[in-house]
Amino acid sequence: MRIVIITILVLLVQEVTYGGWVITEKSNNGLGNTSIQTTFIQNNVIRYETPTSIVIINLNTKLITMVFSEYKVYWSGTSNELKLSTVSIYDMQFEKMLAGLPPREQKELDSVYNNLRQQMLDSADYVNDKNISIIKTDEVQKIYGYASQKYNILVDSVLIESIWHTSEVKPYDDISIGDMISFMQQVNQTPGKVSIAQTKEYLELLKTGMLLKSIEFSANSNKVETTVTNIREIDIVYDFFLPPANYAKVSLYDALYLMPEQDFNDADE
Repeated sequence: MRIVIITILVLLVQEVTYGGWVITEKSNNGLGNTSIQTTFIQNNVIRYETPTSIVIINLNTKLITMVFSEYKVYWSGTSNELKLSTVSIYDMQFEKMLAGLPPREQKELDSVYNNLRQQMLDSADYVNDKNISIIKTDEVQKIYGYASQKYNILVDSVLIESIWHTSEVKPYDDISIGDMISFMQQVNQTPGKVSIAQTKEYLELLKTGMLLKSIEFSANSNKVETTVTNIREIDIVYDFFLPPANYAKVSLYDALYLMPEQDFNDADE
């Protein structure tokens, strides 16, 4: 009987599979500035973490949570609530900027801002595939042990980014890629980047593997290079995708304008 029990335990250990992934990326802008981001993925929930910020995206509940560890507070809401809160904050900043300006300048700036404001509120995602090309090259590079195919991304025939894709590892297999990109649009506010990410070719690359390296080019000849430095499959406890229980929930305005001496016990939820 003891031998049978031991045999069963061995089989159980051998059958253990991890449901989550942890991915670390390092970015360098060529000017000596380096940043690191770690992404945790499990059961359609994603946690993006940098030394100064934490963003949790739950694709099951459609909620975004921003954790401000320094002040032990967090904000949580839908992508639309994030958009409306962000626009409200911009409105307040704009009103302060207009104060003291001559009426003529106020009118000119007001017209410009209203156009920008409408764009921020517009929930439609306009993707013009016709001027975006993702071209496969002959270059294959070994990155973090995986064979990675190089692609060039052109907008209006201008090279704006090179990416290296591998199909040998697939951390996004059980993630809704379309939902993930849509949520990241709300968090990152990078319209050009999101438009590319929403093209059929780009989405297909994410569905069939992952990007291990990218180089973004800008008009001023600067470039930002991002490379995956770690990727492994692990089991992540559910609470890791929740804000700490002792953190207070606050409005986005309060979260972005925190001062050390402020008391957030009475902050708006």
